[in-house]
Amino acid sequence: MKTIRLILACLLLIFTAVSSAHAKTAEEWYDQAFEQSLNAQYQKAVRSYRQALRLKKDWALAHHGLGIMYFNLKDGVKAAHHLRQAEKFYHLEDDINLSIIRRNLEKTYSTFNLHPEEFQELETLHPPEQEKTWVASGNGFLIGGKGYLFTLLHNLGEEDGVRVRFANQLVFKAKVVKRFIIYDLALLKLDVESPPPGLMFGDSSKLRVEDTIWFPDTKEQGDALTGKLTALRAIMNDKNMFELDLNGKEAEATPLMNAENQVVGIILSSPEIVKNFQAAGRAPKGEIALKSSYLNRVFSLYLNSLEGPQRRNARNDPVIRETKSGGLVSSLATVEIQK
Repeated sequence: MKTIRLILACLLLIFTAVSSAHAKTAEEWYDQAFEQSLNAQYQKAVRSYRQALRLKKDWALAHHGLGIMYFNLKDGVKAAHHLRQAEKFYHLEDDINLSIIRRNLEKTYSTFNLHPEEFQELETLHPPEQEKTWVASGNGFLIGGKGYLFTLLHNLGEEDGVRVRFANQLVFKAKVVKRFIIYDLALLKLDVESPPPGLMFGDSSKLRVEDTIWFPDTKEQGDALTGKLTALRAIMNDKNMFELDLNGKEAEATPLMNAENQVVGIILSSPEIVKNFQAAGRAPKGEIALKSSYLNRVFSLYLNSLEGPQRRNARNDPVIRETKSGGLVSSLATVEIQK
């Protein structure tokens, strides 16, 4: 019997949680607020009206009801503000409600000794616009010779426009041209006619467990650090990702290099990838990198899509053929976004 009661209690708890999690519409919040106002539950009605306005901010009826609640709660300034908002949002042909709201406003002004001119002055004021500043959001590196740069997606905002700063302090505007959500990857394009040369792809399939790999020191520019390749597949046995031991160094969004100074991967953010692979079950023991085999494939597909079907299979296609590789330091950049 106790077991049955326990099960029923759990089911009731689950049902309550699901019911409370149901997202109400603005109309449902309004109906709840109106019901609460009829029962003189003014504070509760205020919260419900505010929820309705959060979903539908220009709703005259909700502003009207909220103004009445503040009047009943003796808050004249807020009452007048919301009644004025209701007057603003009522349609001109809505003669009945406009007449009611204007009578309510007159009563509010006289009851709380307020003057409409004061509200008019306040409503013409606007807070000074804060100038947006550029802030560093993460690392990235150039690939190829046409001004493309790989970085991590979670470091970027929703806007496509960003800025890229190189070690020599040259700054270029850039645009996010491709987002690869699952692998937390983004491809940027520099807005410059003659971009500096980037790094070239190496063959990630040649690497073996325990091989030494190189990656840049983000704190000491020009230095390369070493690590070990610990697994050829990472997180749910994904063939596109390496698992690495970077000796505790942080190197998110920097290139993973082979002995020939070629890119064999991009070092990812383990927490972001584990979050995307929600069925992974556990975080990797070390760091992870997305292989150059994947990077090269999606990069070539993107470039070919720009050229059209006639040139996709052209021999020695100048879009995807290798060019002279840039230096590791000169190819590294800091991605900046506006905040």
